Amino acid sequence: MRVLDTLAAMTAGYRQDGIDIVRGYAKNRFDDENGTTAVLLDGSGTKLHVEGATLANATAANGLDIDDGHREVKGHPAAVVVPPALAVAESLDATINDFLEAVYVGYEIGVRAGLAIHEIDGVYTGTGSWGALGAAASIARLKEFSHEQTAHALGISEYHAPRTPIMRGVERPGMTKDGIGWGAYVGIVSAHLAESGFTGSGTVFDETGVTTTATLGDTYHVTEGYLKPYPCCRWAQPGVEAVLALTASKDFDSTAVEAVRVHTFEEATRLHTRAPESPEEAQYSYPFPVAAALARGRFTQAEHATDALTDPEILGLSESVELQTDDALNDRFPQECLARVELDAEDGTHVSDVTRPPGARTQPLSDDARREKARRLVSPTLPASVIQTIERRLHGDASATELVCPWQT
Repeated sequence: MRVLDTLAAMTAGYRQDGIDIVRGYAKNRFDDENGTTAVLLDGSGTKLHVEGATLANATAANGLDIDDGHREVKGHPAAVVVPPALAVAESLDATINDFLEAVYVGYEIGVRAGLAIHEIDGVYTGTGSWGALGAAASIARLKEFSHEQTAHALGISEYHAPRTPIMRGVERPGMTKDGIGWGAYVGIVSAHLAESGFTGSGTVFDETGVTTTATLGDTYHVTEGYLKPYPCCRWAQPGVEAVLALTASKDFDSTAVEAVRVHTFEEATRLHTRAPESPEEAQYSYPFPVAAALARGRFTQAEHATDALTDPEILGLSESVELQTDDALNDRFPQECLARVELDAEDGTHVSDVTRPPGARTQPLSDDARREKARRLVSPTLPASVIQTIERRLHGDASATELVCPWQT
């Protein structure tokens, strides 16, 4: 499920403004002289050296901010692990089972590294800072590294991983975001260095008191992550969901809305951009997605486009959104991501239930909703039927055991 979701997010990510900058950089800097190539998931069939493909694909995977996430570590494990695992698996002609095993290993190690780093450092850093270890672990698994090579791959990746001060990125959004592209790139380079004999200096797992590896084999973090229905920060999604629920049951006139109050946790109130000028600013805003949901009854990739960013109705509603910290909801974060919305309209005040965004284990997306999301994300780059093909292969279709990527055809 997470691999399929990530592949679809990558493909849609390549249609976002700004991703072409990283794709162009990768094309200009990474040739395929040694033959270890992987395909870009932009529909072009272009193949680059695995390191360049990883950098571009991982950046695209988080380009929409609609990729998988994990509540406890507050980041995006699949986007930083799937691209390097896919690139190396493709270069090795690995089987789909080998690829899925590598993703699983990288996901588990990455999440545990993030939990340990946050505990030891006491600083909330973005996915790239710990995801690099997950990327390196997935490659170590695919290449059957020795214990020593694996330890050095993890050590090199942690030491060289991007710092990613996430709250700065939340308050001043840019294309850097969670540092996912560079975290994945550091992970694959670190694995290649370790394979050649380069040594690391240990990892956070060696620190006294770190216990995040104790549950390996008992707790499966890959089953605890969430899938995102909307292309914006997860923190804003309960508000979007609450607004859509309030307006779905009646013929709602958004022009009659006078004020919107969102009660939520403190970190979410930092998503305060009201008039975003870029897709990244729209993703790291709370007022704008809520306003778009009110005005258009949705928040999709289309609401990142210029016509939405300059829409007077959406911008007017965005100005009316007030973000308030609710102590009770704040106490339940990060284990839960919650909001309650009040709409003042001409006919009175409408109040939502305390709302959690769909896609978490306690409120999963249905199979139909997951597939429809994936089909929507790959179109129009690819025919929607490609989702059925990929899902069949990932689920072990006996006629499709090799890791053949339909993005090449």
